[in-house]
Amino acid sequence: MPAIDRNILRIAIFEILWVAEIDLRIACDQAVELAKSLSTDESSKYINGVLGRIIKLKDSIAI
Repeated sequence: MPAIDRNILRIAIFEILWVAEIDLRIACDQAVELAKSLSTDESSKYINGVLGRIIKLKDSIAI
């Protein structure tokens, strides 16, 4: 996985799990758009899938 994809995921996951002021859908959408502009189409699909799963499991993730 390219470094840019890992960094996009790190930032988006932080926003999803720790920043209450940010809407979850917006955090995911912005990460996907960033991946589309800086990485490959496959990367944006992968990031969308990972973040979608994290959003679904957010309440059951022990942090």
